[in-house]
Amino acid sequence: MDIMLVGGVSPMMRKLSLKLYKEGHKIYVLSGSRNPSNHFEYAFERYDFPYDNASVEEVFRSVKPDVTILLGAFDGNLSGEDPKREAIQYAAGLQNILLSWSALEKGRLIYLSSAEVYGSSYQIPVTEAVRPVPRGIRPLMLFQGEESCRFYQVQLKKDVVILRLDRLHEVPKDRREADLGICERKCLDAFQDSTVTYRSNYKYGLTYMGDAVESIYKLVSCERHKYVLYHISSSEAYSELQIADAIEKYLGKELEKIDNTLEDQKSVILSHERLKEEFGFEIWCEPEETIRKTLQYMEKHSGRFLDSSHPGWDIWHRIYFKTIDFLGALVPYIENLILFIPFFMLNNRATGSQYFSKIDFYLIYVLLFAVVHGQRQATFSALLATAGYLFRQMYNQSGLTVVTDYNTYVWIAEIFIVGLVVGYMKDQLKFMQEEKEQEVDFLSERVTDIGNINDSNLRVKEGLITQVVNYDYSLGTVYDLAEQLEKDHPSKILFHAITLIRDVMDCQDVALYRISDEKYARFFGYTSAKAGSMGHTVYLPDKEPLYEAFSRREVYLNRTMNPEYPMMAYCIYEEEKMETIILLWSIPFERMTIDESNRLIVISKLIQKAVKRSSDYLDLLQKQRYQDESPALREEAFEELISTYHEAGEKNLTEYYLLRVVSAASGMEKAAGIIAERLYQTDYIGYRNDGNLYILLTSTDESGCGFVQKNLEQTGIHTVISEEMGL
Repeated sequence: MDIMLVGGVSPMMRKLSLKLYKEGHKIYVLSGSRNPSNHFEYAFERYDFPYDNASVEEVFRSVKPDVTILLGAFDGNLSGEDPKREAIQYAAGLQNILLSWSALEKGRLIYLSSAEVYGSSYQIPVTEAVRPVPRGIRPLMLFQGEESCRFYQVQLKKDVVILRLDRLHEVPKDRREADLGICERKCLDAFQDSTVTYRSNYKYGLTYMGDAVESIYKLVSCERHKYVLYHISSSEAYSELQIADAIEKYLGKELEKIDNTLEDQKSVILSHERLKEEFGFEIWCEPEETIRKTLQYMEKHSGRFLDSSHPGWDIWHRIYFKTIDFLGALVPYIENLILFIPFFMLNNRATGSQYFSKIDFYLIYVLLFAVVHGQRQATFSALLATAGYLFRQMYNQSGLTVVTDYNTYVWIAEIFIVGLVVGYMKDQLKFMQEEKEQEVDFLSERVTDIGNINDSNLRVKEGLITQVVNYDYSLGTVYDLAEQLEKDHPSKILFHAITLIRDVMDCQDVALYRISDEKYARFFGYTSAKAGSMGHTVYLPDKEPLYEAFSRREVYLNRTMNPEYPMMAYCIYEEEKMETIILLWSIPFERMTIDESNRLIVISKLIQKAVKRSSDYLDLLQKQRYQDESPALREEAFEELISTYHEAGEKNLTEYYLLRVVSAASGMEKAAGIIAERLYQTDYIGYRNDGNLYILLTSTDESGCGFVQKNLEQTGIHTVISEEMGL
C-alpha cells in the first residue's frame, strides 16, 4: 500500500516508518517543514511543505495514498515552545490537509491523539464513551483535531479512525527525546543529579511505544473496523512512586526521592477493551524493562545526556570539554588571523598601484570584523592591521622614522576609532536584540502563566456558578422532594427517592440498600449497572471505610479514589438502628465538598421522614393488608406492590422475580409461613386475584431466583416463574 505519514521527525515517526517499511509498504512523508536537514528513514519520497501550503493538495493528488496517518500528538513540529502560535498554525494546516485528503474520494485517515485530552481525574480506566474535557492549549488543540476528523466521518461518510494513545515509554536516543516521556524524563533527572521527584497520587497507563505501533498497524492493514474511536493503552496503572523505585533499583545507587505530592489527584488511564475485543492487544515490554534499558543506554552514551558542565564527569572528560571550549573560543581569532593574510597582501599590492593606492584595505578589514563580530574582534583586527601597516612602512623607512612619524599615529587613531565605534554599535545592537528576545520570552511566559491562572480562575468560577445554581436548584428541588414524597404511595417512596437523589445530586450512578440483620445491606434499587457493582448483599464490616463512616453517622468521601467504593455514601438511621444506605458512584473529585455532603444529608433526612410516615401508615393498616394471621398479603395490597415493582423494573431501577406456588406438601395454608422463614426481609408473599399464592423476590437476579426455588423444593414447596411479571 501507499501510505502517507504527516508529521515532523519524532520517535513515533521513526518507529512507525520502520514498521511500515518491514511490512513492505511504500512510505511518503509530508514533513510540514522546509528544513532539509530533517532525516526520514525508509521514506520513498518526502515533501517539505508547511501544512497550510497550497501545494499540499497537489501532493495528495499525486500520491493518492491508501492510508494517511496524521501524527497529531506525536508530530515533531509541535515543540511546545510557543503553544498558542503552534495551535493556531496546526489548526489551519490540519483543515488544509483534511480538505486535500477528502478530495481524493479514497483511502483511510488515521489521526493520532493522546490521553492529554482528558483534563479530569478518573478512578477507573476511561472508555471511549467518556467525552474528554481538555484543559490547556495543547489538549484543546488535539481534541479540536479529533473533532475535525470526526466531522469528515459523520458528515461526509469518510473512512476515519481516531486513536487516543496513553503515555508511551521508549528508550530515548538523546536529551531531547528524554523530555518526551514521563519515565525517560525521570531517568534523565536521576542520571544527571541522582535526584528524582514524584507525586504518589499521580498514576499513568504507561504503554510501550512498540506495542502502540503494532496496534496502529492493525488499523492500517484491516479491511474494516467497527468504531471510529479506539484507545491504545496497557490499561495498567503505574504511579510516579513506582517509576522512582524502579529507577533506584536499576541505577544501582540510592537516590534522593523528593515527594511533591499535592492534594489534587491525577489518574487518567485509558481502557483498551474495545481495541482488544476487536483486534487484540498484547504487552511485550513493561515500564520497568524500559527503565532498565534506558539507564543502561544513558551510561553507555553519557555524552548525549550530560553537558560539559556536569559535575559527574571524570578528570579526562573535564579536560576534553575544557579543551573543546577553549578551541571554540579561539575560532574567531583564528578566523581573524587567516583573513588578515589576504588583506595584508592586497594592501602591499595596492601601495604601488595607480588605481588602488588610495584604497585602505586595512580599514575595510577592521570594519568587516567590527560589523560581524563586534568590539572585541575589531580591537584584535585593528592591532593586526597596525602591525601590518608598520611592517609595510619599514620597507622604505627605518623603524625609528616610522614610529615617530605624525601620520602613523593619525592612521592608527583612525583605525582604532572607526573599529571601536562600529564594534561598539554592533555590540549594542546585539545586546538590544538579546534583551528584546529575553523580554519577549519573559512576556510569553507571563502570558502563559496568565493563561494558566485564567484557566484556574475559570474553573473556580464555573465551580462557584455551579454551586450557586445547584444551591438555588436544590432549594426548589428539596421543596418538590418533600411535596412529592408526601404524595407518593408508601410502596413507591424509595423508588421515587432514587431518581430524586440522582437529579438533585447530579449523579447518574445511584444505588440504595436496605439494612437487614444490622450488619447486612440488601440491594433495593439502582440507576445504572455501575451503581450496582458492589453486589446484591453486602456485609458491612468487610467494607471498613464505609462502616466506620456510617457508625459515626458521617458522609463517606472516597478521597483515595478507591474503585471498589462509591465516591460518596450516607446511612439513614431510624433512632439507633441503620435503615437505608445511599451510594453515589460518579461524583467528580472536585465536587466532594462539605456543600455536597450537607445536601446529601438534607435529602436523606427528608427521605427518612417520608419513609417513617409510610411505615407508620402501613402499620395501622396491617390487619387490612395481611390474610388473617398469615404473613401473606391480601390481593389488593399484593397487586399494588407488584405494580410498583413492575413500574420500577421498566425504568431500570431494580430487578425482581415473581414466583407462583404450584403445590405444597404441607398444604397451602401452612406454605406461607414456611416460605416466609426462607426469604429475605425485603421479599414478599401474597395472594393475587386468581386466588394463587405468589412470592415476590425483590432485587434478585436469575441465579438468586433459582437458589430460592431449590431451597423451597427441599421443603416440598414447588414454584414456577410467573410469565406475566418475570424478567
